[in-house]
Amino acid sequence: MTYGLVWFKRDLRWYDHLALAQASQQGPIRCIYMVEPQLWLQPDTALQHFEFIRESIQDLDNHFRSHGGGVEIHHGNAEQILSDIWREAPFSALYSHEETGNGFTYARDLQVAKWCQAHGVAWHEYPQFGVVRRLKNRNLWKNAWEDHMALPIQPIHVLKFWRSPPLEKSQMHAPAHLRHNPPHRQQGGRLRALNTLHSFLHARSIGYRGGISSPLSAPDACSRLSAYLSYGCISMRETVQRTRAHIAQLPDQAVRHRGGLTAFISRLYWHCHFIQKLESEPAIEWQNMHRGYDDLREQAFN
Repeated sequence: MTYGLVWFKRDLRWYDHLALAQASQQGPIRCIYMVEPQLWLQPDTALQHFEFIRESIQDLDNHFRSHGGGVEIHHGNAEQILSDIWREAPFSALYSHEETGNGFTYARDLQVAKWCQAHGVAWHEYPQFGVVRRLKNRNLWKNAWEDHMALPIQPIHVLKFWRSPPLEKSQMHAPAHLRHNPPHRQQGGRLRALNTLHSFLHARSIGYRGGISSPLSAPDACSRLSAYLSYGCISMRETVQRTRAHIAQLPDQAVRHRGGLTAFISRLYWHCHFIQKLESEPAIEWQNMHRGYDDLREQAFN
């Protein structure tokens, strides 16, 4: 029996997940997450990131198990993992989100694209944020962002998995070299993301304007959603739509509350706007955006 392979990366949720929705419409699915050793050697990774991902995948796996499936954890190089899965049971297509990451993930995705082409596998990628691939005119970006956020939430009526999950859950093993895992860091998972969004919309956002500029008030006044958006525990579209819906039902006298949430929407624009810059100009990971600063105090910063 053929199936669609859903590759989870930084989209660790089941709700409003376009790749998962599209794959499930085509037939049985198989869901995987790859622990890539080379990815965890990158300088922007730490143990707290790994543990946040592990917690998010546990949440995702628990949801899938209630529907007769699960998330498989595979350790190794992406191409080798795909080859091993292909030898075991060839899949009809690969589904994932469009990732705008660092230089490693960009190069890895190019290799995965070559692998898919060599094996005759269609790779379907879907937008994660309001980021447009191959954007030809920057003046078109804002309308594209609004169009993406206005789309209806993607429902998944039926999940049919290619086989039942093993009784023993797949394990994620953190690379031994990873360090820095603060004891009071945020924990991963969609349920925690929803609780964080709820507390922000209903209470903490009242102090957002002004509160985010002080280290004393910012821990409560900020949305605290950055990690959940970064790893896709909650979608940007759901966040925008829930925020706008809450603004719409506020009473007229809730001026401060409305101002905080309106300012928050502006920050969500900024989030996607700056990721769009990296998507359109990936070289800015290594080069100055303004080349006039090249060779100016290059050794004085990290």
